Amino acid sequence: MAEVNLYTGLSYQAVMTTSENKLTYLLAEVCPGEEIGAGPMGLNLAIVLDKSGSMYAEGKLNYVIQAVNQAIDMLRANDLCSIIAFAERARVLIPSSQLYDKSTAKLMVNKIDHVDVGAGTDMLKAIDAALYEVRRNFSRDRLNHIILLTDGQTLNEKQCLDRCIMAAEEGISISTIGVGDDFNEKFLLQIASMCRGTSYYIDRPSNIQDIFTHELAGVQNVVVKNCRLNLKLPKDVTVRRVYKVKPLINDLGTPQVTDRRCSIELADLQRNEKQSALYELILPSRYAGVYRIASVSVSYEIPGQGVYDNVNSQDVTITYTDDPSQASAVTPKVMQIVDSVSIFRQQTRALQLAQEGERGKATQLLRSAATQLLQQGQKELADQALSEANRLERGSAASAAGTKKLEYGTRKLTQLLSEVPDFDSPSGVVDLTKK
Repeated sequence: MAEVNLYTGLSYQAVMTTSENKLTYLLAEVCPGEEIGAGPMGLNLAIVLDKSGSMYAEGKLNYVIQAVNQAIDMLRANDLCSIIAFAERARVLIPSSQLYDKSTAKLMVNKIDHVDVGAGTDMLKAIDAALYEVRRNFSRDRLNHIILLTDGQTLNEKQCLDRCIMAAEEGISISTIGVGDDFNEKFLLQIASMCRGTSYYIDRPSNIQDIFTHELAGVQNVVVKNCRLNLKLPKDVTVRRVYKVKPLINDLGTPQVTDRRCSIELADLQRNEKQSALYELILPSRYAGVYRIASVSVSYEIPGQGVYDNVNSQDVTITYTDDPSQASAVTPKVMQIVDSVSIFRQQTRALQLAQEGERGKATQLLRSAATQLLQQGQKELADQALSEANRLERGSAASAAGTKKLEYGTRKLTQLLSEVPDFDSPSGVVDLTKK
């Protein structure tokens, strides 16, 4: 068994031999092998905390202090950690080091209230400080990672994003945590997406500790780094769009294809974690028969085992048939993902239309998304979509809280799906003509 397993599946196992081009979905899923020998690698971590004036509201700063103290307790002997506070300026509370004396480290965190960093919010200075600390102890054999928490808008968003992308190219991943309703969710989501991290939305400050613990436990459990999904296409097959779909849905748009090949980055893999991408493929018309429509490979590193640039690959084939019943058989595992992506796209487009003043179209899309959410059993998200639709219908703008709940909630839909048969299970294909 490979260190990293690769599974692929198509929305339809067969297509009709008509003269038209066909749209089919290819799901590629990777996960560490069950018997992977490497243990979790040590961390080279920077924790970046917003200490602007708004963090004092609703006890947010106190919850942050509790969360960071818990994080300090979770650090292992071989983990390196630095802690940075910022507002108008950035201040390194704890330089990058192994925190042998955790009691003293907690005392430093507990005194964050007395640290003078000004009154504004300039995240760029905090990012620069965090990158300096991580770079001091950068190692290919460690997970070099930044956790960034904020509750508001910042100056210099473009420069912040550029700096984060540069860090990702160096091998530093970044996760973002947004608290409350005033931060720019698109900005934080973009940083996490482009820097192989995760983005979280916290609507209740009391949840800060749980999210911090979840994120830290996750990065401490990473066993595979620098994963990439690579797609090679035969002549006349094109890829129209790509989505990351697990752990979070993210629209990557139309990929750059060079010499019939395209590649996307995945986040670092935690033990037992599945990550996947969904490709929209356009197939040409062909005679009856079995044809290869793609070759998929995953490249990766396992530093603890000295494994670098390893590759696992497989071919994907589809049957062209004259039999309508054969062409109607769908793969439920793939179709559930397709449905979730459809809901995500609808709410994304709806909120965009609402910002552009197209309230009628936005309302219609939100109501459609709500119907599909109910069909998936996601009543809370469906109610939120209907609530925002009603606001738009009354002539109001979409609410900040509602926008964030829909933006983050629909991205997590693939985590909430009920279990369905795997690709290679005998019950993993359903013939629609027999329903």
